[in-house]
Amino acid sequence: MNTRPLKCQRTLSVSASSMPKSSSLTPPPPDSPTPALRPLPPAILLLALPGLLALPPTHPDFGFSLFLSLRSLRQCLAMPALAPDVESRAWTGLAEVGMRVMESGFCSQEEGCDWAVGIHAEVEKALSKGLLIAQKHPSLRPLRHHLTLLHAHFAFTFPSSSTSPKFARAILRRLIASFVPSDPPATVYNAHLTLIAKITTPPPSSNAAANTTPAPLGAPALQAILAAIDTLITLARKNHHPRIISLAHVIRLCVLLRANAWTQVGAALDTAEAVLGLMFDKDGKVKNDRGNPNAIVNAKPDDDALPRWNSITAHDVNVLSREHSQVHITNRPNIVEPKQEESTQSDPAHASLVIHTLLSGTIFFTFSGNIRAAEQRLVALHEIVDSGALEGFKDGIVQIPLPPHPPLAVHTTHPLILLPLTFLVSATAKRDPVGRNPKRRLWAEAAISILNTAREDIELPLWASLADRDEIIQRIVRLTADLLCELIAISIQRSEFDAADSHLNALLTLTYTHDLFHSYSARITLHAAHLAHALGDTERASVCYRVAKSVDDERNARAGYVGAAACAGEALLRIGLLAQAQVLGENSSTSTAVIEDASSDKSDWLDAETHALARSAIQRCHGMGGTLEAVGKVVQAAVAGARGEIVGAKSHLKSALSLSTLAGENHLRALLLAQVGAQYLHTAPAHAMETLAVCETLGAGMGAKQKDVNGGKGKGKEKETENDTDGGNGSIGNAPLRLWVGERFLEIFKRANKPHRVAKQEAYNAMYRGAVEGIVGRARWPSATNSDDEKGPADGEDVKMQDLDPDRDVEM
Repeated sequence: MNTRPLKCQRTLSVSASSMPKSSSLTPPPPDSPTPALRPLPPAILLLALPGLLALPPTHPDFGFSLFLSLRSLRQCLAMPALAPDVESRAWTGLAEVGMRVMESGFCSQEEGCDWAVGIHAEVEKALSKGLLIAQKHPSLRPLRHHLTLLHAHFAFTFPSSSTSPKFARAILRRLIASFVPSDPPATVYNAHLTLIAKITTPPPSSNAAANTTPAPLGAPALQAILAAIDTLITLARKNHHPRIISLAHVIRLCVLLRANAWTQVGAALDTAEAVLGLMFDKDGKVKNDRGNPNAIVNAKPDDDALPRWNSITAHDVNVLSREHSQVHITNRPNIVEPKQEESTQSDPAHASLVIHTLLSGTIFFTFSGNIRAAEQRLVALHEIVDSGALEGFKDGIVQIPLPPHPPLAVHTTHPLILLPLTFLVSATAKRDPVGRNPKRRLWAEAAISILNTAREDIELPLWASLADRDEIIQRIVRLTADLLCELIAISIQRSEFDAADSHLNALLTLTYTHDLFHSYSARITLHAAHLAHALGDTERASVCYRVAKSVDDERNARAGYVGAAACAGEALLRIGLLAQAQVLGENSSTSTAVIEDASSDKSDWLDAETHALARSAIQRCHGMGGTLEAVGKVVQAAVAGARGEIVGAKSHLKSALSLSTLAGENHLRALLLAQVGAQYLHTAPAHAMETLAVCETLGAGMGAKQKDVNGGKGKGKEKETENDTDGGNGSIGNAPLRLWVGERFLEIFKRANKPHRVAKQEAYNAMYRGAVEGIVGRARWPSATNSDDEKGPADGEDVKMQDLDPDRDVEM
């Protein structure tokens, strides 16, 4: 009898188990069989295939993946009785893949593929069909927004009789007006950003080079863009999305820079830096209104910020050069706040915005002629780039979080473009050509070495096309051309004429190969004019100046930077030639080809044509930034000197000297110091000598050779190399300028009755004169031979004539 209670009695019979007892020596029992998976419907499988087959445009099977994707979507749409959501998504996928095929050039008439024939009409049909289905079903509202954005992109990129860029912008405006509060914020912001992009971007052209050439924005387009940005800022503030506000302010800054609206850039830069948390030292010695780049022209500089030419001694030359050719930055460990720096490293979107803002700020202050402010932003820019911030968006896509909603994906400048662009801006901002290894050349050469391998590492998102890849390659080519322009300029400034010839030939080859010569023809011709001018080929220089001005005026309606520079160069060349003829006419026994100061003449020896050219140059240089503003003052001083207006010439020279010092333009500053010294040659010879000594040292520094570190035993002493690779002037530097200064010194010594100084100076001048004759006698265009005539000191080293004589005083 079972005495257990009923609820505790066994209900199942106990039997011997057929399974062996488990132990550590026996394997575990097999798992229960997995239930069989149900096969996907054919329509769903075909709809999912394009996502599985997607490849980036850099993949060798990119075209084959597009072909298979098109076939799968076409077969999906050919199936009967499709659900509305499946059919709508299939039409959407067909439109997306079809536009990638069109952007990649597979349907072009020259190099198209048979499987891509008729894709334009097929995409247009897919957009209309998909929109029609999405409009009928409220559950497909997000898909309708996506299809509308695709329709606008199709109408803008592939205009036809029924579509145009204007029609695309109208589609986007209607879409923005149709949004309701329940729509996802990312979709709403995407529509606003797309509208801004379509207004900013010029209509597509068949020429790839034209698509990457920045087109000037007219006043109506600029106002429309700014209004759209204001609308975006208002919406972001209403939704409490500070990241979108920061993005909008950075876009405004970039738009104003592209439109050359310099009077508005300063305020936009202040706002962008404020919303991003960028803080810079505003208590420096240089202070100017950032809203007006030319406000510093008529402002009186601080005594501590600018060197007083009449207090410069030859003994203080090196110290002064370091103080005013290089920028002082406040010793702050981090220009960017620590919290902001940490956010920059962890947030790729914030890093991208900060980099673009710092680039824009550096460009603005370089243009304005405020090298101190530009240097502060340049240091912060390199700190962020060196910290690895570009690694966060290798494919050029950043995600802006919008919690609790999905993030917004933004297409930003690709890192392969940002890194060399940073180096290019650094080379442009470093204006000082004095030194053994000037930073301008250093950054340009480093950027070119990076760009030479950049095409092998292009990383793009899966939805990109061959057009996106080609655009990056085209931008790489343009960056290389811009960097070559920087190398040409620094080589001419340093009298390294063989290097200038080499870089100019490389630039010509590059622009011809990639069909960019039309875009760079004015700049190339201006560089050729500067090179011919430096070599003493005045006839060729005059022709090149006129051609450069004409080409740039045709492209930029007489408002271009190159045209203004060419006009000023031609005016100064004509004034110099007339001054030389005036001096040779007054003193036929003069054998040197040096331009004498003719400011003491009472009559105006400039002809009417030169006066008209000078007036045009002065007018065009005004408002073109600190450097060209200073050049305009130089032209004004030359005209005033030709009329005998000594006081007016001194005033213009003083203004130009202040501007060039603020801008860090030591090349222009050396010329101005020479002119200022010549003004006081008879009235204050001691002050004239001090000023000319600074000029002579700057001229010597524009050609200093690099030092070669001795690898043998010792204490690491450096030995200066004696290699001459640039036209036979050794390490003399700017030989014409040093000869001009030497002639002035010789005149002072003769009046002071110092025969030993006269004899020594005559020896130096003979050396400089030989270097000048070697420059003038170099092979003309193109450079076929290198001049081997070297006339220099016996030991092959440079000679600073003021440092070798202990008697520095001049008794009158």
